[in-house]
Amino acid sequence: MRLSLSLLVSVLIGCSNGGDDGDAALRGPGQGEWTPVTKAQVADDCGLDPDLLAQADLVIDRAYAVVRYGKLCHEFYPTSLYPGGVDEPEIVFSAAKTLAAVLTGAAAWSTRDLERSGRKTGPLQDGDRIDHWLDEFTFNQDAQVGHVLGMVGHNEDLSSLELDFMYDTVGEVQINRLNDVVAAAIAQDPALGSSVHEFLVRYLFEPVGMRQSDWDGDAPDKNFAFGWSSTARDMARLGLLMLDGGLWSGERLVSEDWMYKMTHPSFELANTGYGYLTWLIARSNADNGDGLPKTTAPNAECTPSSIWNEYPHGLSEAPDCNYLPPWDCGQAFDVGVWYAAGLMGNYISGHPGLDMVLVVKNIGSNNQNRVWNAVRPALVALDPTYGGDEEAFCEAYAAGDYAPSL
Repeated sequence: MRLSLSLLVSVLIGCSNGGDDGDAALRGPGQGEWTPVTKAQVADDCGLDPDLLAQADLVIDRAYAVVRYGKLCHEFYPTSLYPGGVDEPEIVFSAAKTLAAVLTGAAAWSTRDLERSGRKTGPLQDGDRIDHWLDEFTFNQDAQVGHVLGMVGHNEDLSSLELDFMYDTVGEVQINRLNDVVAAAIAQDPALGSSVHEFLVRYLFEPVGMRQSDWDGDAPDKNFAFGWSSTARDMARLGLLMLDGGLWSGERLVSEDWMYKMTHPSFELANTGYGYLTWLIARSNADNGDGLPKTTAPNAECTPSSIWNEYPHGLSEAPDCNYLPPWDCGQAFDVGVWYAAGLMGNYISGHPGLDMVLVVKNIGSNNQNRVWNAVRPALVALDPTYGGDEEAFCEAYAAGDYAPSL
């Protein structure tokens, strides 16, 4: 039996998403500054060994932060890169794609009660046809919002099970048109702002306290592929919002369902490792013609895969997770790891089963596992079940059979 994100979030923050979200105010910094956990309290408050975290600093040697149980448990800014050990906003490249998916989800949530009376009216939904919101666009004219978020809207035949995933690096193929979809949706209500920028600030940056973030300056429209500059602390805020299923300080900013779709595969037959503009830990879904797996996620070591709790789902017609042996679709807990990824090695990683967010800046492309590998000993050392036995911990955790934060 897999646990849904709603149950996971309810356990982690002690509230039911069907009722009062007020208890979520106990998590995170709200709109104020982060208050780092003191080294003396890291073991008790975060379940992390502070001395082993200090060793991780030497291994990672880049700006990074660890958030656990909604607390800023550890951060490090090498003075060789950050004079005085103070973080500064820096471009995080394609990590902006995940921010864009959250923004689109915020627009969906904010328009949920609007009446649909024709084109360009009603709530923004991932099942909407793009031509409901836009008059013209260059990709498949039958594409729906979810197709674009999953980067398959360019396919000639969207009814085919064998859709092609094509990473839209700079947004020119399809994903930048989501900016125009959001603009059309929020235009129905002046209270939502006169531009995508105003909506972003009013309904995401301000409530989440992301005051050290900039996305294309004050430009009314945003490039959904890149352009976000941020500190590690602001990146951690976005990660915690996602980890908590769209809740921030007791206020729902994005629906739980939207966050679930972001952090689970959109189209397994196209790419088992991609949700709504967000990367996922996944195993292979292709072979070389000899029955052997073609690829495995380079950062899949000691991490559970993101697998849906039911099939088929959403726009996908996949009957299962589409894994090849030796991997299968079985998991005891629905706690797959997800991550935002930007050029030069800018990552936000969510570990739902550990109630943990890891953030790192400029660690090098395809190198995010260096952070998890370095931080993991500090976590396993104080783990209530495996206490220091990293091999046993990894075997259970990677299989989806262990989620100590539930």
